[in-house]
Amino acid sequence: MNRLTRSRTRSALATGVVGLLSFALVVPPGAQAAPLVEAAPSAASAAVEAADETAPDPAAAEPVAPESEEAEFVPAEELADAEDGAEPEGEDATPEEDATPDEDAPSDEDVPLFAPEAEPQVATADATGFAVVGVTWSGDVSEDSLVVEVRTSIDPEAPADGDAGWDAWQAVEAEPSPDGTLDGTEPLVVGDVARVQARVSGTEPVRDLKLTVVDPGTSPADDDVPTPPEGTSPGGASVAAASAVTTRPSINSRRAWGADESIMSWTPRQGSIRGAAIHHTAGTNNYSRDDVPRIIRGIYAYHAQTRDWGDIGYNFLVDKFGRVWEGRSGGVTRQTIGGHAIGYNTNSTGISVLGNYETATVSNSAVSAVVGLAAWKLSLHGVPASGSTTINGTREQRIFGHRDVASTACPGRTLYAKMSEIRRRATAAQERAAAEQAQGSIADGTFVQNPGGKVALVENGRKHLAYCSVVQDYGERCGSVRKVNSSTWSGLVKSSRLQRTVRSDGRLFWVGRGTKREVFDTASLRRAGKSSPSVSLHPDALSRLPYGNPIVRPGVIVTNRSNGNDRLIINGRKHSGRVGNYLQRNTPLGNLDRGYLDSSSMARLPRVTKTTGVVEGKGGRSYLLTTRGLARTDGTGGFRSSTKSQDWRKALKAEVPQAGGWTRVVAVRQNGKGQIYILRDGVLRPVSKARARQINGGSMPRVHVILKVTRKQFPVGSQL
Repeated sequence: MNRLTRSRTRSALATGVVGLLSFALVVPPGAQAAPLVEAAPSAASAAVEAADETAPDPAAAEPVAPESEEAEFVPAEELADAEDGAEPEGEDATPEEDATPDEDAPSDEDVPLFAPEAEPQVATADATGFAVVGVTWSGDVSEDSLVVEVRTSIDPEAPADGDAGWDAWQAVEAEPSPDGTLDGTEPLVVGDVARVQARVSGTEPVRDLKLTVVDPGTSPADDDVPTPPEGTSPGGASVAAASAVTTRPSINSRRAWGADESIMSWTPRQGSIRGAAIHHTAGTNNYSRDDVPRIIRGIYAYHAQTRDWGDIGYNFLVDKFGRVWEGRSGGVTRQTIGGHAIGYNTNSTGISVLGNYETATVSNSAVSAVVGLAAWKLSLHGVPASGSTTINGTREQRIFGHRDVASTACPGRTLYAKMSEIRRRATAAQERAAAEQAQGSIADGTFVQNPGGKVALVENGRKHLAYCSVVQDYGERCGSVRKVNSSTWSGLVKSSRLQRTVRSDGRLFWVGRGTKREVFDTASLRRAGKSSPSVSLHPDALSRLPYGNPIVRPGVIVTNRSNGNDRLIINGRKHSGRVGNYLQRNTPLGNLDRGYLDSSSMARLPRVTKTTGVVEGKGGRSYLLTTRGLARTDGTGGFRSSTKSQDWRKALKAEVPQAGGWTRVVAVRQNGKGQIYILRDGVLRPVSKARARQINGGSMPRVHVILKVTRKQFPVGSQL
């Protein structure tokens, strides 16, 4: 076996490095404008900071103490001997007891592990658990002066001096400590493997080169991490949102991922948040939901102990499933200084997505989680998500990628490509919050969605749960409705489920395709095949919807609510002239059902000619409207072209009774007049009663009484 030093995590070890870490976490002068002192809580966060500190945590995970192994590097050519446990050639296994040390010989501190021209150095170690690894050294080096590569094997017998059983080498980037010293790599999540090997080459000599393998341990709670409801603190206390603060995402606490607080030796300090830095963690993307707590524990141990930072560097971590996790201790609502981007820690919050997004495509769930977290965290401290700000003497976007401020590929190619989208969506979330605050409440007719995904229409302080198909008929999409936190949702009174049929202020509507269609009556709705249960809503809840074509069955009289005018409706069309008292009083039209429509509904009905009492039907049939009903006029030779007639269709004719059987002789007289006419070839021909009997074969024909408006449609010819 190679030379290994196993170190069990102990609180005593953490205590011993407090003094060193206090120095290590001081950012060099000029790195940021704000002093490293605890800032006074902002107005937006003062009301919620106590919740972070005092509320009980709902998570059941117990602290888990990670274990670390350190493997020393040897020249690549000596790998076989190191694997067999032999000492390098030319060295005695045990020095002579009486040997006199050479006073001129250099000490270990003066001897570099390798010179620039030396062979690459390699370290090999066993790995257990969902391992996290990294390489460290003493002293500072310049960027790109060292090349660090790591490979893994699932075979516990994979030979250190060969390629059999090993995956390909992958580069690991150097990561500076918070004090600016480049003395180690970023943590690499290698996952569930059996062996790990690191290879280092470079142009600068270094000493104390070590490979650290962290076993994060396991906890029964890893496979059942409870997620706090949206709008709560890590401790579970309700958050009272301040001015224009967006909905707070669910945040899993440090205890939820099993943080062993005994190794946390850094005293939290507060800065002044001006932006958010987006990172990714190096290593595997092939992890399950249950692996996430182990991954975070491994990064925590590597940062806190191996790198001597005293705590995890990131303020927040986001997994590929869209869950948010509390990182660095100090309070998620406070402006806690992180250790994630040298020169930018005091003035930015660090958000890291678990996975390597230089090679893999970042999930939509992770992007959405970053959007919600960044929008909330920045708005909490009064910082807009859009635009730029000055940090460390440079002008940067307020939401920026790690590569924008450091020589690194972080946050990876695919996640970096989402930066514009993240800024845009975070800005939109903040604008929605500002609009909600400005109006003081959620406006009637607004669709909202709670953290559990339920959607409802807000109306007069009530919520009407809705299926997505109904939401679409109201002109919205479930995926784009406004998100509200649990407190806002609970504050709305539960009411009846939203329907397409709506009763509102004495009106009946059917909602579909983003419009509201006023309905004459329920019979009209049934005839149109749109009958459904109804819901009662305040008019304001429908005010944003435009009017569509009203639903009116044929053969009814509709009164315009605005001006009181009556219109006869036939086949979805309105007569252009009023159906006044004269027609309604003297014809069966007065017996038709009556109702009301808004002027906006009436305006959408197409017009036909005004009611004349001359009706055309299919198959050559025609009718006259008489005081007793419709009289058949078939066989009269047809109407003249100048006659204004209307097609009432079958539906309307069924609403008006028949005035009598059909005869070839059609005799009429005007209401209130005694003159009889015979209708022939579209002309009224005056006749005497005797002539009428003669024309009808000796018996008096039935004389239909018509109104003046109808009689005037026909020219009067010579007497028969």
